[in-house]
Parts: sequence; C-alpha cells; structure tokens
Amino acid sequence: MKFYPIAVNLNNKNAVVVGGGAVAQRKILSLLCARARVTTVSLTITGELKKLVKSNKVAWIRHAVREADLKGADLVIAATSDRDVNKVVRKWARKAGALVNVVDDRLLSDFISPAILKKEQAIIAVYTDGKEPELSRDLKDYLKEHWDGFLSYRHRS
Repeated sequence: MKFYPIAVNLNNKNAVVVGGGAVAQRKILSLLCARARVTTVSLTITGELKKLVKSNKVAWIRHAVREADLKGADLVIAATSDRDVNKVVRKWARKAGALVNVVDDRLLSDFISPAILKKEQAIIAVYTDGKEPELSRDLKDYLKEHWDGFLSYRHRS
C-alpha cells in the first residue's frame, strides 16, 4: 500500500488547480464540495468554470502557471495535459510546502483522489492505490447501481 487512506478537512484551505479543462473542472467541483478556497491557473477554462468564476466561487489566474501562483497553497492539483508542466508544478508545490496531486501520475503525487460515491447515508471512497483508476470508477458505479438493494438487505437483517 503506497497511499494511506485518509479524509482531509479542506474547509477554508487554499487549493490551486493548474489546468482549465474537463479533468480540472471535475477536481475543482470536488474541492468546492469540500469547501476549499479554489483558484485555477490556466490560459483557458471550460464554460462551467467560467460560470463559477463569474459567481465568485472560483478565482481564475489567466496565464501560464508561474511559481508565484502556488504561494500560500495548502493543496495543489496539476491537471494539465502537458507532462512537463505537471512535473514543474509538482516541484514548485513541494517547494511551497503544499501537498500535490499530479493527475494520472501517482508516482509524482503526494496523494491520489479516489472515486467517490455520495449517498445520503454515506460517502464511499474507492481506490486501487493509484494503480487502476478505471477499476475504482467501475466499482463505484457498481455500488451506486446496487445501493438501494444493499439498504433493503441491511434493513431486513
């Protein structure tokens, strides 16, 4: 086991997501659910992220990432499609004392994000130590499909 499973309180913590595409958007939405203060650094962002910026839920630094953009970050997610940029972001994040996740590269990451299933009664996090993210996603989807049956079985017991 390379990664220790843990749930972290991100309420009012500074999270910086480098990237503005679909993967960055997914990470940002999760961070907002955890009540983090989120900044995205990217030349362009998705339409959904633009709405979040316009409603002041996300800050947008509209240029290529610079080391100074990570100052004060508690957590950094490198979510660009450029491996070299992600490696530099990792180096700068560590220098800034932030935990860093390089999307799709567990070996460069201090933490990984599990597949999450939120139900009224529970939050289920599924991960495979970063080795098979598709399996995590598929298991989460399986649990989602069978949740009501599980609850029915549980209440009969």
